[in-house]
Amino acid sequence: MTTRYTFPSLLLLILLFISCCLPAQGLRPYNPSNATNGILLGLGGSITVGSMLIDRKVVPMSELEVKGLDAANIWPVDRFSLRHLSFEADEFTDKLLLTGFAGPFFLMLDKTGRDNFDEMAMIVFQGALLNSALINLTKSTVKRARPYNYNPDAPLDLKLRKSSRYSFYSGHVATAAYFSFTTAQLYSDLHPNGKARPYIWAAAGMIPAAVAYGRMRAGKHFFTDVLIGFAAGTAIALTVPALHRAGGE
Repeated sequence: MTTRYTFPSLLLLILLFISCCLPAQGLRPYNPSNATNGILLGLGGSITVGSMLIDRKVVPMSELEVKGLDAANIWPVDRFSLRHLSFEADEFTDKLLLTGFAGPFFLMLDKTGRDNFDEMAMIVFQGALLNSALINLTKSTVKRARPYNYNPDAPLDLKLRKSSRYSFYSGHVATAAYFSFTTAQLYSDLHPNGKARPYIWAAAGMIPAAVAYGRMRAGKHFFTDVLIGFAAGTAIALTVPALHRAGGE
């Protein structure tokens, strides 16, 4: 299991290291406006505050509610997660997620990345804020029971926690997708003719895919949870840099 999870993360780190050692092109692809910054920061901040207020009203399921859950009501495509419970998989997805966090920093290894540090830092922060805000808002609003709530082998105390209602959608997958694809998009903008581009994009997709599989094996999320998480994180990763590109405001 360790090999399966660490391979894609190591692959992305190696590719990023190689790509950032390529000759710098001196590009300045980003020209963010105050309006763009204000809208993104305001939107992310507002959703964050709203999600916190909603989350305060979320209460854990009672033992009676847990016992009343019926696996027959779960869509067939989501039933894979019902028969899995792995604390090891849960731990490894936590570690694998750290790879995505580190990705953007590897873009600082060449001059082009360092020249665009201020703009890239703002892009990464704004996207991360918006990604986190949407995750928290959706979880606290939907309150979908996690797969392990249907598993008789899962500890009861785990099922009675507030977090057991935060299945939809997967924050791990959305965050892994966001940071991985943001790194790939930033690299593509900084190195439009870089030969490593297709490999970096392919590797960027492997990390959230591996996290998604691990979250299902851990019994933490259904397939639809990780699918939407993947899509949401990717959409934010592609949209925020586009809003900051020169001439694209």
